[in-house]
Amino acid sequence: MNLPKIYLLRHGQTVWNAEGRYQGQLNSPLTQKGEAQAEANGEKLLKYLKSIDEFAFYSSPLGRASSTAKIIADVIGFDKENIIFDKRIQEVSYGIFEGKTKEYCKSELKEQFESREADKWSYTLEGGESYETVSIRVKEWLSTLDNNKPIVMVAHEMISRTLRGIYLGLENEVMLKLRQPNDVLILLDGGKEDVLQ
Repeated sequence: MNLPKIYLLRHGQTVWNAEGRYQGQLNSPLTQKGEAQAEANGEKLLKYLKSIDEFAFYSSPLGRASSTAKIIADVIGFDKENIIFDKRIQEVSYGIFEGKTKEYCKSELKEQFESREADKWSYTLEGGESYETVSIRVKEWLSTLDNNKPIVMVAHEMISRTLRGIYLGLENEVMLKLRQPNDVLILLDGGKEDVLQ
């Protein structure tokens, strides 16, 4: 798959991130720290963009990502009306885990928690999605991109993990261990990745 250059950002810290809750496709607002992370990521991004007109700006439509994208757009001088909000890059659905802490799920939803831990790629939580399913929608999104136009993308850690796995051609086991903290800007280019400072 021939793919464009992608500047990959994660939304800033949210209230539920701070509380250790699964968010999935539910939402919680950015914290003050999360808003500051979005601004700092915008400043980082600004150093690498040659022209505001040269790239397409995509974001997950979920509140925490769209709020982050709008903050970043303000920092880099991009018209917020031109951000493309695409459901195919919204976070993995955690189904019955959403809004609950990891500790709660470990004890009160033990069977589902252990089944998912044993097979994160294929296991589907009740009302949720597997990574296998999510990879299909991320590949579909990638197939629609103009390979000659750089992309700025604001999404989520699980989507970042899936996208990087596809882009870098990683085995599932390796992909599932990838992390992207809220304050990290990653460049995907030519089948490789780099953390930008």
